[in-house]
Amino acid sequence: MMEVERDFFLHHLYHQILPFWDRAFDPEEGGIFTCWTNDGKTLTSTDKYTWSQGRMLWCLSKLIGHDSPKKEYYYHEGQRIYELLGRGAILSDPDEGVAFLLDKAGTPKGKEFYTSLYADCFVSSGFARWGEATKNEAIVNEAYTLYQKTKGLIARGIIKSEPYPIPATHRSQGVDMIMCNTAHELSEALKAFDPKRSEAVKEDAKRYAHHILDFFVDKGTHQLREVVNLTNGETTLLERHRNPGHTLECLWFILDVLNDERIDEMIPLLLTALEEGWDDECGGIYRYIDREGGEPRGEREDDAFSTLIAETWDYKLWWVHVEALYALARFTTVSHDPAIKQWYEKVQEYTFTTFPAKEEALEWIQIRKRTGVPEERVIALPVKDPYHIIRALILLSELEGVRNVL
Repeated sequence: MMEVERDFFLHHLYHQILPFWDRAFDPEEGGIFTCWTNDGKTLTSTDKYTWSQGRMLWCLSKLIGHDSPKKEYYYHEGQRIYELLGRGAILSDPDEGVAFLLDKAGTPKGKEFYTSLYADCFVSSGFARWGEATKNEAIVNEAYTLYQKTKGLIARGIIKSEPYPIPATHRSQGVDMIMCNTAHELSEALKAFDPKRSEAVKEDAKRYAHHILDFFVDKGTHQLREVVNLTNGETTLLERHRNPGHTLECLWFILDVLNDERIDEMIPLLLTALEEGWDDECGGIYRYIDREGGEPRGEREDDAFSTLIAETWDYKLWWVHVEALYALARFTTVSHDPAIKQWYEKVQEYTFTTFPAKEEALEWIQIRKRTGVPEERVIALPVKDPYHIIRALILLSELEGVRNVL
C-alpha cells in the first residue's frame, strides 16, 4: 500500500477514532463502556456486553504492538478488560460458554446468562491475542479451552445466536464464519507457545473455510447465502436475503486461512456482493438485499431476525463499509483484477465522506439511513461498537504486499 494511504489510516485512527474510546474505559471496575447513543454524546447504560469487551481486548492487543505514545495506557486498560472478563464472564456449566451481559462490576445478568456463541468467539479471540501480545501462555491456553468448549457446544447442537436466533431447521453461515476467524486468531497466537496445537487449530480454520465455500455458496449466482433451510428451498424473506457486508468480511477471513487456494471462487463472490449490494441512487452498500437484488422479499415469519431484515435492509452501516474497504485492499495482495481497484476507490470515498463525525472526539456516526442521514436506532446490540473501525484501520495500516494499484 502506498505510504500516503498508510499515513491516512493511522492519522484517522489516532485522531478521529481513538480519542473517543480513550474516555470510554471504566476507571472503577475496568472494561469499556459501549452503550452510547449513535452520536457518541450520551452514555445510556454502564452494562457491559462481553461481545464488545472481547472485541476491544483484541483491538488493544494490536495497539500495544504499535509505536503509540499511549502504549502503556492501552496495556493497562487491556489488562483490566481481561481481569473483568475473568471475574465471572466465563461460565462453568458444561452447556454454557460466556455470559452475554455483565453489570458494571462484571457480574452476569439477565434471565439467561448464556445466549450467544458469538460472545464466546470474541472473548476467545481477545484472550488469544492478548496472551500473545503480553507473552502470557496461560491466557492463550484460556482462549484455547474456551474455543474447544464452543466447538463442543456446536457439535452437540447447542447453537446460541442472540440477539437474532435462527430456526433449528436452518443453518447460518455466520457460525462457520466466526469459527473460521476465531480458529485463525487462536492458531496465530499459539505459534509462539505450542506449534503443534497451532497447526491443529489451523486445520480447523481451513475446514470451516472450505465448508463455507462448499455449502453456503450459490454457484450459479456467485452469492454467499446467509441462511440455508435444510428441509425446503428459499421461499421466506429470511432464506432469500443476502448480506453483502458479511460476505465481504467473510471472504477476507477465508483468504487469511486459505491464501490463494480457491481465489478463483472467491473473487466472483467479492465482486458480486459489491455489484448487487451497491445503491446506485444514494451510494453506499445496502445492509441486506434479496437474492434477485433490491429489497428483500418472500414470506415473512414473525421473528426478530426477519423483522430486522425488513425494517433495516436499506440502512448504511459503518461496519459494512470498513469491512468492504479492508476486503478490497486485502484481495489486491492476490489479484490483479482492475475491478478491485475501482471498487476500493469507490468504497473509500463513500465511507470517509459519510460516516466520520464532524467533531473528531465523537468518532463516527455509525448508523445511517439510506440517504446517509443519522438514525438513532439499536442495531444488534444497544452499543456504539469500537471493533470494526479500529480493526480495519489497524489492518489496513499493517497490510503488506498490496498490488501497486491503490
